[in-house]
Amino acid sequence: MRRSWVEISRRKLAENVRAIRARIPASTEICAVVKANAYGHGVGLVAPALLEAGVEGYAVASLEEAVELRRWIHSAPILVLGGCPPDETEAFRKYRLTAAHFRLETPPKDIPFEVKIDTGMTRLGIPWTEAAQFLASCSPQPAGVFSHFASPETDPGFSNLQLKRFLEATRGSTTPHHIASSAGLRVAGAFLDRVRVGLALYGIRATPEIDYLQPVLTWKTSVLALQEVPAGRAVGYGGIYQTHRPSRLAVLSVGYADGYSRALSKRGKVRIRGALAPMAGRVSMDLATVDVTDIPGVRVGDHATLLEADERSPLSANQLARLLDTISYEVLTAIGARVDRVGV
Repeated sequence: MRRSWVEISRRKLAENVRAIRARIPASTEICAVVKANAYGHGVGLVAPALLEAGVEGYAVASLEEAVELRRWIHSAPILVLGGCPPDETEAFRKYRLTAAHFRLETPPKDIPFEVKIDTGMTRLGIPWTEAAQFLASCSPQPAGVFSHFASPETDPGFSNLQLKRFLEATRGSTTPHHIASSAGLRVAGAFLDRVRVGLALYGIRATPEIDYLQPVLTWKTSVLALQEVPAGRAVGYGGIYQTHRPSRLAVLSVGYADGYSRALSKRGKVRIRGALAPMAGRVSMDLATVDVTDIPGVRVGDHATLLEADERSPLSANQLARLLDTISYEVLTAIGARVDRVGV
């Protein structure tokens, strides 16, 4: 019996790619961001499905992620957003990787690179005020030029300013350039030569306007044990939960070591036999307990759904993020390595 597992819909992945493709110019490529194990979805499942759906390239955060991705994607371009330190140059050549370059210094030799311009994120990148001069001096020429929106979800005015800065900094450059991220799909005029999308591929809405995508991930576990307990029984570490009536409790094979947050101890629910069961006690490292008193017929081995592929569900990634006072990115990327990824 698996401890817990996520199911990834390849069909929905392909439909999300088609939905994005239908809204960008025919000449604009899609670069799939698959860092952090494809945002927790499983790069070995997701990356080949995206390639089959027609994405033209990929982006990851580090050399280690790029090497893992090359196991699945043999020829498509891979952009490493964290750049190429001198001691990694040989590996970049071996695995045919493209490095982000974000410093006012000589670009790496003998490997392709893309120049990152800081247009207002104030994180990584060559300042937009110095970018045009830097690009003119590059030899060899970069394989691409890109920037990153700071707050496209909430501040369209600043996004438009960033886009203006980027276009001014790259005026006259003939290399492919890109700035649009998933939320950046709502910024008019930002599609350019490429869109660099992550969350959108996985069907999570970055903004309400982007309502044409379908979540692809469902996270499930199993009922490991059942207990009949009297009223007034303390449950779990610290006894923070006490039964207020004779209760039936189900112990689930999932815990915070799997990425199911301990902060859900008092607020989380799971779906068993179509009904929602509340947490009973603290989420521990390997187990969680829920109250199934009001759900008839629960048995050992029943499936419990932790996260549902439905934006309207109280168990959606965005809803769980609201409960945890965080963002859906963190909910998804927290799903741990010992959670199986299964394509459906």
